[in-house]
Amino acid sequence: MDTDTTEPALRREAIRRHVLGERRCDICRDLNRTTRWFDKWWAEYLRAPQTDFADRSRAPHTSPQAISPAIAQAVVMVRQTLEAADTPATKYGLIGNGAIRGALERLGVAPLPSLTTIQRVLAQEGLTHPVGAGSAAAHYPWPLAWEVNAIHATDIITRHVYGGEEIENFHTIDHYSHAVYLTQHADKRSATMGAHLRKTWANLGLPFLQQLDNESAFCGGHTHPRVIGQVVRLCLLCGIEPFFTPIYEAKRNYQIETFHSLWDKGFWSREEFVDRGHVQAETPTFLRWYHTCYQPPSLNGRTPAQMRRGVPIRRLTTDLQRLIPAGRLPITAGRIHIMRKVDGAGKITLLNETWPVGDKWLGEYVRATIDTAEQSLTLWHQEDADADWRLIKTRQFRLKESVHDLPPAFRRNRERCREYWPG
Repeated sequence: MDTDTTEPALRREAIRRHVLGERRCDICRDLNRTTRWFDKWWAEYLRAPQTDFADRSRAPHTSPQAISPAIAQAVVMVRQTLEAADTPATKYGLIGNGAIRGALERLGVAPLPSLTTIQRVLAQEGLTHPVGAGSAAAHYPWPLAWEVNAIHATDIITRHVYGGEEIENFHTIDHYSHAVYLTQHADKRSATMGAHLRKTWANLGLPFLQQLDNESAFCGGHTHPRVIGQVVRLCLLCGIEPFFTPIYEAKRNYQIETFHSLWDKGFWSREEFVDRGHVQAETPTFLRWYHTCYQPPSLNGRTPAQMRRGVPIRRLTTDLQRLIPAGRLPITAGRIHIMRKVDGAGKITLLNETWPVGDKWLGEYVRATIDTAEQSLTLWHQEDADADWRLIKTRQFRLKESVHDLPPAFRRNRERCREYWPG
């Protein structure tokens, strides 16, 4: 960590650590800052990646009507420079109003135009995009669970007990019934994640879709291109389609994030745990309350246990577990889904590779579906919640390994899954 303890240095250190993969809660604890403080400066960094993290003036901005021709010209020139993306500093940068304003501020342009004024200048010069690049209002195609175990979501929340022991709490929730399964571990390696999923699927049942964020333990790491990690291989081998949410958008995993909050208030904060064994011993008591007494708001007065009562559950039995080989797993025929937002250059990044989508889709969410058997990558877009998925591109996706057939014991009728998720 930077030895400089000034406020801008702490802000810079927080963002640096998050970019390198550390969790927001851990950073805030170490720096003795609130998550609101972190969110403010993370937003500032996304708005202007070259920010110096200094406090901004609270003086009112200039009126949009008072902009001079020189400043308007500066707005145009900065936009054209950012959009050209022909230097290392702009190759992967944003091109929106916030990025332009940040560049003008660093150049010392005064008076600094407002975001609205910048948008007006761009519109007058014909430099806006029809879909609205970077717009937060772009439709996000939420995955909708059609039955029990249609979709599971898994996440890790790190906590420390008195004395400093770090505990990695693995949480999985069934989108439809809100039933959960929890395990606690000393690390968050991919092998540990695999062990958690096996126990979860033995308890809750096998899902059709397994929702994950872009944690290294889930996706296989952020170094090698076209990587198919062990967790993804495990899902495919068990006939499950992994689904990755957009990078740095925790809100897209809101079901499990909401459960984290409940668990923190109703369990973690209610007991002074001494070690991981203590947490594991108390977890069943919490789970009994949660499944049989707690009524999640979206379940209209029912408990998770009531939602699952009488529903046939296909679990990962002991016999099925014997079909999973030890060591490195093969790649099995199946589908991998990755949700991404198209950046200002008209591209998306998945599995450590960049793929062009096109300027038409700037700022829009697209679903990339990899079919390992077909060795293909298809890109899909949904205009709104009532629209059908539209296939917009098909590309080859060659794998360096042979692809194995799905074992017959794991085969299931996927008609409804493909109805909701074509491709």
